[in-house]
Amino acid sequence: GRNALVELDRDGVRKIGFQFGSIGEVMPDVQVRIDPENSEILVKGKTVMSGYYKMPEETAAALEDGWLKTGDLGYVDDEGFVYLTGRKKNLIITKNGENVSPEEIENKLSTKRLVAEVLVREAEGVIEAEIFPNQEYATKAGVEDVPAKLQEIIDSYNKDVPAYKRVYRLKVRKEEFPKTASQKIKREN
Repeated sequence: GRNALVELDRDGVRKIGFQFGSIGEVMPDVQVRIDPENSEILVKGKTVMSGYYKMPEETAAALEDGWLKTGDLGYVDDEGFVYLTGRKKNLIITKNGENVSPEEIENKLSTKRLVAEVLVREAEGVIEAEIFPNQEYATKAGVEDVPAKLQEIIDSYNKDVPAYKRVYRLKVRKEEFPKTASQKIKREN
């Protein structure tokens, strides 16, 4: 459902919309466009930078006709709420030329209690999920064959997605993934 957050303003009180899973509404005076090729979020407006100071090459790479290429992938719903699905630099391009966001798959797999950490990537031409299982949960739930149960989770996920988004390889980790200072799993790119 939809909730409303209340934010105090100099003018008084105004309502700010909120939608679960969204990063928020498109701000006034900001235009948002989604690149049809790869779902990259492009923004334009007075509050968006006009370029890097004395860095023409970087400016040309970041801006296209005044639109800032955010590097974020996502979509805007019909109510104007923005949703992120991943980062452009992490995209997996399949053999058929389909763009797959690994974060989208990771988010779906990580909803399962047996999955403590997951990293999705391209490996030898297929999508691979590397999973560090929640051993504490496995013990409490009486899961004896953790790899087999993880494969069941993958198989269940695969049933609900198009072939190009399916996970074809499972790798089970014995230890946690290396993390960045902000506790995000380090990607190899």
